[in-house]
Amino acid sequence: MATMVHLRFLFLCFIMAVFLVGQGIAQETEQMNPEMMEAYMKMMAVTENHSYLENFVGEWEVKTTGWMQPGAEPFVEQGKAKGELILGGRFLKMDFKGTMFGQPFEGLQIVGYDNLQQKYVTFWIDSSSTAFYLTKGIRDKEKNIITDEGLWPDPMTGENIGVRMTTTLISQDEFVFEMYMLLPSGDEFKSVENRMTRKK
Repeated sequence: MATMVHLRFLFLCFIMAVFLVGQGIAQETEQMNPEMMEAYMKMMAVTENHSYLENFVGEWEVKTTGWMQPGAEPFVEQGKAKGELILGGRFLKMDFKGTMFGQPFEGLQIVGYDNLQQKYVTFWIDSSSTAFYLTKGIRDKEKNIITDEGLWPDPMTGENIGVRMTTTLISQDEFVFEMYMLLPSGDEFKSVENRMTRKK
């Protein structure tokens, strides 16, 4: 019996806490000035920059060609990817599955357009690393190319190295992702190419 009374008391405390928090949020909303409201609305708006990400929704066959260093023989792997819009169309989530050097490989990519920065932002994690990879970039609307740049950790040195990536929309059924690594000399070399073909 004492336990039941205790549980009811905790439940009432929880309900009161929710009510008070709700009242606080309502009061803050009422106190927002028009400029603040407008700023928040602009930041959360879904624009044509987000709608562009619809082109990558669906299931894709992936052919990966990679180079370990300049002049090296390329390796070729096959995989699959699935793209879907999340959080009201604000972000594209891409799930990758395939192999890397004969071992199972999985990757997760989140792409969005940050209205505040006016840039596309890409987040990547995969099963070959414990690192978080982040790049930012812009879209060439005439050429249908998103170009991202960022700093990625180098497992050999522990230092960050520059990367540049391009995602080129060729058609509604094909796009190509290319990654270039920045060498100490300042030159770039192409390290990865993913050719994505829509699964029929």
